[in-house]
Amino acid sequence: MELHKKNINFIQELLETNRILDGKNFSVTYFNSGGGTHLYLIEAEGTKYLARINFYEPKNEWGIREQEYKVLKLLEPLSIAPKVYYLSIKNELGQQLTIVDYIEGQPLDTISDSHVISLSDTLKKLHTNTPFDKSGDTLPPTDDLPYECGIFDEFGNGEDKRIEKYELAGIDEVTPHYNRIKNNLGEWFNGLEIFEDCTKFCLCHADLKSENILDQNGRAVLIDWECAGSDIPETDIGRLFSGCQFTKEQETLFLKHYYNGNVEEISLQRIHAVKTVLDFFRIIEDFILLRRKEWNPNEMILELQKFEKNLG
Repeated sequence: MELHKKNINFIQELLETNRILDGKNFSVTYFNSGGGTHLYLIEAEGTKYLARINFYEPKNEWGIREQEYKVLKLLEPLSIAPKVYYLSIKNELGQQLTIVDYIEGQPLDTISDSHVISLSDTLKKLHTNTPFDKSGDTLPPTDDLPYECGIFDEFGNGEDKRIEKYELAGIDEVTPHYNRIKNNLGEWFNGLEIFEDCTKFCLCHADLKSENILDQNGRAVLIDWECAGSDIPETDIGRLFSGCQFTKEQETLFLKHYYNGNVEEISLQRIHAVKTVLDFFRIIEDFILLRRKEWNPNEMILELQKFEKNLG
């Protein structure tokens, strides 16, 4: 593909000109694409790296790569994220680029107790060692106080969550169920008072799902830090529980290790609220957006009704 050839040539010239790899012999090949990013594998004398190039133009305006670079630099001493080597904001590609370590591992398809414990250890280290995001100014910015958890608006207002736009057989049967429950969920979540008076803010991964976690012989390793930023720790935990579909037993195990057996009720309520919102939007991801499940309007309606029953 012509685009990938162009990108590979750019990466090769970049590596040679800036001596990023200290003069090592290297090769560059196309690796994968997803989430608005093209990935290119760099192999240099037994060591592997990834070049991550935006292909979704708004990511440049959002400063995704620049923010990710600052976050990864901040996390270097903790050894919980890939090491980052280079950032290119303005270049002939017209897209931002970072070069990071390639992390060996397999997608986390099945979650074991050892994965749960390692995720608990990693998030605890992340949340307690970065009490605020030093890549920005203050956290949260003073004009964002008092804090409001906007996770429902973040997902609910996304253009991709407007179910009526999808041209799928039987979508008209699903739409009224989806929109009714979405409205009820929004009223419930936005009426909660449990997010008032939040005082503990930290750096969060903010995109915790099985697609962004690798298995290294029973140890779970986090990748894809481009959404990382300031929040309360409960949002990260709620995202994890939903994004990896933890069982109740796995949730209990995680919380025991993360909180050393002493979790406050308000934290449990916040985690549950975030997970509930994401569990709902996971249904449209499963059947339409990410296609984790084969499209079946009747099956989607059944899952929506099950969710609605539990919400009530």
